[in-house]
This record gives sequence, C-alpha cells and structure tokens, in this order.
Amino acid sequence: MSGESRGAAARHAARRQLPIGEGRGQWGIYFAHPGANVRGNDEFPSTAPDHRPTILFRVVDEPKWHQLYRGACLGCDWEGETRERERDAVEDAHDHAWPGWRDLPGVKPSKSNYERWLSDVKRAYPPGWLEAGGPIVTIRADSRFSRHSPGRAPGGGYDLAASYYQTKKTQRSAQEALDLEFHVGGAE
Repeated sequence: MSGESRGAAARHAARRQLPIGEGRGQWGIYFAHPGANVRGNDEFPSTAPDHRPTILFRVVDEPKWHQLYRGACLGCDWEGETRERERDAVEDAHDHAWPGWRDLPGVKPSKSNYERWLSDVKRAYPPGWLEAGGPIVTIRADSRFSRHSPGRAPGGGYDLAASYYQTKKTQRSAQEALDLEFHVGGAE
C-alpha cells in the first residue's frame, strides 16, 4: 500500500492506530512474534546488538482470503520479500539478522539434564551466539509440521525446526541434521 511506513516497528505502530478491523491489507507484526505485544512491553527480551528478527503479515482478500508474510527486523527498517508461508519469512529474517544460522548443527530438545544439554549446545554453536539472542535449530519428533517458535531458544531467540532450514545451494533434511547432532555430543 502506498504511503505506508517502512520497517517492522513503524508499520506495527501505524496499524495499531487504526480502529479494530480496519487494518486489513496493512502490514503489521504477526501475532506472538517479537514486537507484537499490544501491552507495550516486550515478551521476548533480547540482547541482540543490532538486528532482531520478527515477522510482518497482512490479510488480502483477492483472489481469496489469505495471509501474506515478510521477514522483518526490529533493529532497522529491513523487510524481506512477500511470502506465502510464515516459515519462509522467519528464515528470511534470520538470514538478515543472524547470517550463518543455516550452518548451525541441529540438536534434539533437552529431555533431561538441561544444564549438560545447554553446555553441549554452547560448545557446538559460535561463542556467545545464544547469549546474544541467536536462534537454535532443533530436531523435533516430526519437524515437517513444526513451526519456528519465537522466544524458545536459550537466550530468547527463535527455536527453528530443523526440517525447514535450507542452505542457498542445497536443502538439508532432518536426517542430515540428526547426523550433525551426534557430533555435538548432546545427550538424549
């Protein structure tokens, strides 16, 4: 839409100024993603220094009612291309905010001894990655149907489902990520 502000925070503020139900067609931060909290406080605190991924969405009626998504950043005015699927927009936002995330090993979620698991993950990930609010890539029971979850990584970043992440050249399957997990040294 012409005349709209650019950037996640500006778009969300403009959408919130409209009466309920009149924001249709305008971009705003998608529900339950960083920056969307309507109470004004951030339920996903982050120590990310410059860039922080979030997702924009808008409702369109033509040719039929559906939602569109864009990756966006809370630290600058960057916005990704329009996507049909939320997970693609989440990945775009992480390409912007956390370059190199696609090379992270996938890990299984902790089932017991969380401290040991976290120590193993920190050894496998770049130094300070999780502490700075970086994402974690997890292998879930059936990652094909798992969503990328904001605020679920140690440190407050996204928990990205392993089957969804792709490199620019090839796609990694959940099995390949599982093989990487064994090199992490994580416990089940």
